[in-house]
Amino acid sequence: SYQRMVGGRSPSYCSSRALITVSVAVNILLGATFLFKSNHRNMENIGAPVVSAPSQLTTRIAGHLPGLDRPDFCSWAEPESGERRGRGGPRGGRGRGPRFEEKVLQVRRITKVVKGGKNMGFRALVAVGDKNGKIGLGCASAKEVMVAVEKASMEAKKTAITVPITKDYSLPHRLDVEWGAASVMMKPASVGTGLVAGGAVRTILELAGYQNARGKQLGTDNALNNAKAVLEAFKSFDIEKIKARGLA
Repeated sequence: SYQRMVGGRSPSYCSSRALITVSVAVNILLGATFLFKSNHRNMENIGAPVVSAPSQLTTRIAGHLPGLDRPDFCSWAEPESGERRGRGGPRGGRGRGPRFEEKVLQVRRITKVVKGGKNMGFRALVAVGDKNGKIGLGCASAKEVMVAVEKASMEAKKTAITVPITKDYSLPHRLDVEWGAASVMMKPASVGTGLVAGGAVRTILELAGYQNARGKQLGTDNALNNAKAVLEAFKSFDIEKIKARGLA
């Protein structure tokens, strides 16, 4: 009856088979435990720099490079001040002046007639400013829109001028100027008024740093002429007299 229960096999065969099964299970459990411990140990050591003994070359040049003779020196460590090495200089730019914000005022398609036919291109009008008294305007043309915008932006940054801003972030006095068919009027406003203007006049006032001012385009709606008129009005400021009166 026992042999019938175990499939007609002897008791010694069944016990040896059970021992083999138990030993295989124990080996699998021990292997899994070892792998878990080794992986946990490796996770703890991730990120730690490997410190090795200084070589002869390191010892030779340790006197010329400060900090290289320290035992905790590693090649990928950066200075504590947050500056990165290389031609880029410190983080956040090269530090060659204010950061300009640029806005495209107009993009138009142009045609140049030559002997062989017509050359198509684009003209871009770009205004740049740091919203702290610096404002510039550039106009350039190229065969592609992006190239024209880049050229106009570079021209605007090169020709940027400084304008006075009062304590109320407004204009020192009223300005009336004409440029070609454009006629622009700008005057100061009290705190809380905001910029009451439109078109290119509003964009240039905003980039220059004015927060309270009124402006109106009395002539043509052409963005180029109006922008030129605003820049000519800004150039007419007598900064020395304005500072002497205490307006800026």
